[in-house]
Amino acid sequence: MSPEDIASDRDLEVGAVKTALMQSSSQYRKACGREESESDGLNFGDDDLRRVNQVILDLALGAEDEHLRLKAAMYVRDDKKGRKEVVKGIAGQNFNILMINEQLRKGREVSDRIIKKLNPVNV
Repeated sequence: MSPEDIASDRDLEVGAVKTALMQSSSQYRKACGREESESDGLNFGDDDLRRVNQVILDLALGAEDEHLRLKAAMYVRDDKKGRKEVVKGIAGQNFNILMINEQLRKGREVSDRIIKKLNPVNV
């Protein structure tokens, strides 16, 4: 089922369903990472990544500026440990889908009230 179908079936907000799926479904996380085939020309290829990674490593090991070496070294270490991937950071968090859903509904109610005050319509 799509997140929209799940939200409709369970009377939940789509955003809450997507958050829960991001936390608990590796299949959904992989699907979110997929790029459109049309935009592949805009992305870097594997060879580009290898070349850039080598530049970062070279800087970490050989730059004369110690601050630059530290930054590059920390980047390499954090990337290797997976700290640069947002999805991994979200995957470890515990989200309560019902709490998220309630907060989204409250926000929508407040927004609706504000809109009605700004644009009253007499029916």
